[in-house]
Amino acid sequence: MKKIARIAVLALALAAVVFFGMKYLGRGPGGADGGEAAAGAGSGQDAETEAAVPVRVTALQRGDLALRLTVTAETEARERAAVKNEVGGIVKYIFHHEGDRVAVGAPIVQLESREIELALRQAEANRLEKYSNFLSQYSLLVAGAEAHADAMNEKKKRYEDALIKFKKGRISKDEMEKTEELLLAGMIESGTLQDEVKRCVSGLTGSEVALERARLDLERTVIRAPFPGTISELKASVGERLGAGSEVFAIVNLASVFLKAYILETEIGKVKVGQQARIRFISDPGRPLYGRVTALSPEIDREKKTGTVFIGFVNPGTVRAGLNAEVDIEYAVVRNVLKIPRQSMLVRSNRPLVFTVENDTALWKYLEAGAGNEEEIEVKSGELRAGDRVVIEGQLTLAHQAKVKVIE
Repeated sequence: MKKIARIAVLALALAAVVFFGMKYLGRGPGGADGGEAAAGAGSGQDAETEAAVPVRVTALQRGDLALRLTVTAETEARERAAVKNEVGGIVKYIFHHEGDRVAVGAPIVQLESREIELALRQAEANRLEKYSNFLSQYSLLVAGAEAHADAMNEKKKRYEDALIKFKKGRISKDEMEKTEELLLAGMIESGTLQDEVKRCVSGLTGSEVALERARLDLERTVIRAPFPGTISELKASVGERLGAGSEVFAIVNLASVFLKAYILETEIGKVKVGQQARIRFISDPGRPLYGRVTALSPEIDREKKTGTVFIGFVNPGTVRAGLNAEVDIEYAVVRNVLKIPRQSMLVRSNRPLVFTVENDTALWKYLEAGAGNEEEIEVKSGELRAGDRVVIEGQLTLAHQAKVKVIE
């Protein structure tokens, strides 16, 4: 009996262990408890919401598509000069330095002028002396001028007729020169050139030339800007002695800056004078300028196989000579086409496609791409329509029918 009683107690204990163990397992993580089950359902919804991929979209439109040729270019200045002094001397004043903007004719450097002023005074005195000698030795001949008038008119007529015949090739150069000598001799005989001849004989003409040269040398002691521009380099110091022909300063006119672009000979046929060009300088790519093709070089570089294209633009004052740029030349326009942003297009299985968004779902759509530029591509055929919302950001990791969240 005792043995049976012990067996019965062991059986009850085992039953209790099984009962409480099953109850414990039923209340484990994610068990069937009502509150915990509700919490589990809520977590699943949150996970589904978080799986939506954030994307940016744009609505497709029809319009004109500009075709552009992208080339490299560099700026040059048409008006750039290394200015040299024409007379030697010591630098007395410097009026402008590097970076200064000056007007045409503005004084930049002045040389000491005392020696040249003395030379000018000497030339003036010499000229007065020669003029006095001229007046005392000769008198102007006006008498008899009327008597020679008819003969002079005849010589002039012969000269004019000979000139016409010479231009037509009907007389030789020697005959033309003889007619010209006869006219000159007649002018001297008639008194028309007697004054000039006597001036040369008396030395008056030479003294007048020397006087003008001395005046010109005095003017040249002030070295001026040959055109409006900016001083780019100064090569003189106050007190320095400069020999004639020394480079004194360099000046560049930024308003004359233009672009030289180099285009492969296989592409040069697309470019024409007058085409619009968008210019992006490497030093400031975020602020493009616009210009036009002004000329094409008639030659092709045999080694580089490129042609040179000249592009003009209005310099806002910040573009320097020698800058590098990327230029987009608009050589054609495709009218009224459906366009997609270039950044929206992907290639999968060697086929171009884009993702559109419908009811917060991403759908890929294949297309046939046509002409394009660096920003837009023509849609030649496919399922796309104007107004479709195309993904332009966040599409790289998308899958077909993925859930998305459109963000602004």
